[in-house]
Amino acid sequence: MLLSQTLPPAISRARWQWRLLRILLLGASLWLGSSVLLWAQVPGLPARPAIPEGFSADQLVEFAEQLMREGEYFRAITEYRRFLFYYPQDPRQAMVHFRIGLAFYRGQSYVEALQTFREVAQRYPETVHGKQAWLWQGESLMRQAQYGAAEQVYAEVGKQFGPEEIGQLARYQRGWTLLYRGLWRDASAQFQHVSPESSLYHVAQHLAEESLEGEQLPRKSPLTAGILSGVLPGSGQLYNGRLGDALLAFCLNGLFVTGIVEAIEHREFAIAGILSFFEAGWYTGNIYGAVNGAYKQNRHVVETFLRNLENRFRVQPPEAHRPQPVGIRFSFDF
Repeated sequence: MLLSQTLPPAISRARWQWRLLRILLLGASLWLGSSVLLWAQVPGLPARPAIPEGFSADQLVEFAEQLMREGEYFRAITEYRRFLFYYPQDPRQAMVHFRIGLAFYRGQSYVEALQTFREVAQRYPETVHGKQAWLWQGESLMRQAQYGAAEQVYAEVGKQFGPEEIGQLARYQRGWTLLYRGLWRDASAQFQHVSPESSLYHVAQHLAEESLEGEQLPRKSPLTAGILSGVLPGSGQLYNGRLGDALLAFCLNGLFVTGIVEAIEHREFAIAGILSFFEAGWYTGNIYGAVNGAYKQNRHVVETFLRNLENRFRVQPPEAHRPQPVGIRFSFDF
């Protein structure tokens, strides 16, 4: 005879209830454990994955630097970001974050570089990389030809760091934003304000003098070029120093005018009308080409002048890998 059949009904029911309760508790424990594991694997949650084996912090940084040297800037960014994620307490966080901005800059992604340098300046304001990031913000804006915005950044840096070398470098770079806009006297004045205590002082003084030469650059008058070509096709191009264009404009317009005259003399008015239609286009194009050529010539003169100054006096912000005094590098000759 079974034992359960000899026990009172109340005791038997209590045992079954206890067994059912244990089964439910075991199921709940398994469900809770699996939920915790799944929660830990969901992307974006605070749980941080384990550091991959075989990659130390030094190895990640060195690999990223090697990619930078090889010109693999965007692959380097990936490795730098891996370092920031896995080693949030490493003292090289500021340096690595700065190098991400520099990689974007070298990869000619100037918008992303600007954003990254802003983040570095905000997160690490007291570090050498945070200070340098201010200068690189201006450099990124200059690469986008946003000279007005770059000037504002350099003005802010000059106010914030004043007599420090970084402040003097910002003042020097601010002068370049004025040069690129053709504000020769304002640029010269800005260069003259560089402190005598700065290592940039002598270079800035030479540049202040040569900036004024921008006002004396030879320029062509677009109005004069247009009038000359209106009077005699090709003469505006000759005024701009473009002999080939001048001969082409003169010959084409001359041929059309000769054809029109011949057609009228032979009473071929329809042909004369067609030739006149095309001649009007060539004649107008001749005037437009002369005016546009004058503008192009002036831009070429200014760009050549600025390129010469860049080769001799242009300064790029420092690229320190680790905390060290702010430095500069430049080259010039006389």
